[in-house]
Amino acid sequence: MRAMSTIGFSISRVLLCLFIGASLLASSGCVRSYRVEIQQGNVISAEQIEKITPGTPRNEVRFILGTPLIEDPFHAQRWDYFYSLDPAKGEPVTQYRLSIWFEDDQVVRKVVEGAGLPGAIEPDLEEDSPGFFSNLWDKITPSDD
Repeated sequence: MRAMSTIGFSISRVLLCLFIGASLLASSGCVRSYRVEIQQGNVISAEQIEKITPGTPRNEVRFILGTPLIEDPFHAQRWDYFYSLDPAKGEPVTQYRLSIWFEDDQVVRKVVEGAGLPGAIEPDLEEDSPGFFSNLWDKITPSDD
């Protein structure tokens, strides 16, 4: 009799574990991973770059563009402003680099590298489609239509 109750107990324990495992597996399909946009560096607009002309003093460049991201102590006459945006939606990473060279604390030349100027880049916070819970909420709540 004792062996029979032990078998019944182990079968119910196995069934409970299978039920919990199946529930966890089913609910993991409802979770959608979210990747955050990664924006790094100095956001610089085309208007700001146009204000930097040969002869502009170093302190005015810092006022217009902000502190450079890379200020190399071995190349004190060069400032680099770098910007990178990883949209995290399968789109390619956008990168820009503005390099400014100085002589006697005045701009001598500037070089912009990248696929154009960043301008005012606004992060795209829109979701591609509503998630599982949004769809469920829309189905169980009465609509105003």
